[in-house]
Amino acid sequence: MHIPSGAIIPFFLVSFVMLSVQYYRLNPDRRVLNVQFGMMLGAVVLTLADVFQPEWALIYFILGLCWLGLTIYLQRNMPPPRH
Repeated sequence: MHIPSGAIIPFFLVSFVMLSVQYYRLNPDRRVLNVQFGMMLGAVVLTLADVFQPEWALIYFILGLCWLGLTIYLQRNMPPPRH
């Protein structure tokens, strides 16, 4: 089954944007050892993997849905902003 990249990549891009907002809102002491940073890096890597290896489109599609779902879960469980 072939799924076009135009249906897969937006999941990773939306996840990357949402995770970057979370990343800068949390502002932890250890920025690189953060879950949001790791997921942002993973979204970029999986986007590039989908571009260069389209034969695994179904796996990337499922990963994209899971990635976006986990991102939304992390967004809903964020602490309130600091003032």
